[in-house]
Amino acid sequence: MGTQTEVTQAESARLWEPGLPGVELFEAKLFQHQFNKHFHETYTIGLNESGGGCCLHGGETLHFQPGSFNLINPGEVHTGQVMSVKGWKFRSIYIHPTLITQTFTQLELSSQASPAFKHPILWKPSLQFVFYQLFNVLNNPAAQLAQQSLLLELLSGLFLKHADCPAVRQSPRQESRAISQIRAYLEAHYAENVAIEDLARLVNLSPHYLIRCFRQQVGCAPHQYQRHWQLRQVKSALRSPQPLSVIAAEHGFYDQSHLNRAFKRTFGVTPGKYQKDNSVQYD
Repeated sequence: MGTQTEVTQAESARLWEPGLPGVELFEAKLFQHQFNKHFHETYTIGLNESGGGCCLHGGETLHFQPGSFNLINPGEVHTGQVMSVKGWKFRSIYIHPTLITQTFTQLELSSQASPAFKHPILWKPSLQFVFYQLFNVLNNPAAQLAQQSLLLELLSGLFLKHADCPAVRQSPRQESRAISQIRAYLEAHYAENVAIEDLARLVNLSPHYLIRCFRQQVGCAPHQYQRHWQLRQVKSALRSPQPLSVIAAEHGFYDQSHLNRAFKRTFGVTPGKYQKDNSVQYD
């Protein structure tokens, strides 16, 4: 009898802007990839199609099964990895908060604060078909009415029953103001080699206390936040035809290989593939 040769299955991933302002799409079939701690400025609506995955979110490990939605609010730090020998196949729609606000207006709803999904995992079979319809029609620029109608249908089905509209926040404590100042500084100096001592002096806190407060309020350490912001700027730069080596250098990476590894660990695709898939932006 012959022996069977183990075949390593190829991963695939694509992240692109379909043309509707405020929307980005992602689809992937992964077998080994792990996402570093990261967050999105957008709402994430994902549908798990086959296999299984998990993520660390809010200090809890969540498991994604076929047919479940994963719902992540803007700014929520999370990870992601494959948890099945069959891999993990899923799709995600990223929606900017501005578009969510517009949707609330169309639904004749109002809120003093941004809505937030109640739970990160949702079983809602009745919305799966709507999700697939919307995902497919978003790639058709001529189907504006269908895009808007299906988007309204999906978001109303999710937000009317599965989201909270939190009350207006109280005045922030001193540490909260300090963390906001640190975040702004890291965003402005994302490509620089910033020392924790410099950040501590900036807000007159000890380095240890600063890191602890930052992690508690933001969900990750200051250096992780800086790296994520750095990658977000790279992502924007990749919508231009600039060479990857130039983009890497201008955004504080040692070289293109360093950028490739960091970008894929966060977004699931290489910067070259992302640039190619979004080349319509500058062709």
